[in-house]
Amino acid sequence: MPYLVDTDVLVDVSRKNEAAIEFLEQLDSSWSLSIITALELIVGARDKKEVNQIDQLTAVYSTIPLTTEIGHSAYNLLKQFAKSHGLRVFDSLIAATAIEEELTLLSKNKKHFHMIKNLRLEVPTY
Repeated sequence: MPYLVDTDVLVDVSRKNEAAIEFLEQLDSSWSLSIITALELIVGARDKKEVNQIDQLTAVYSTIPLTTEIGHSAYNLLKQFAKSHGLRVFDSLIAATAIEEELTLLSKNKKHFHMIKNLRLEVPTY
């Protein structure tokens, strides 16, 4: 089953969390990331070295760009869940990417996504 890996998992990997690294390695190459995740990683980068590592990550692994369909889907998710559940823009775009690309979202942030019924969500247990 193909996966979309959320920012929190990749942050754990970048911080040398061995369990997160092993978890991601078990997926082989059956995962991708959203360009939104890449943007979040850039914002959190501490220096140019980390920015270069993010560039390498996006060069090696499939990075899914925003599309009109993803934008419309995110818009609808925000209309439905922004006020009731506090869904934020970047999370809506990541969820919409998983939905539109028919991927399972891997995220430790269950509370950000649990209310989206048509989203396949898996919470890593590492």
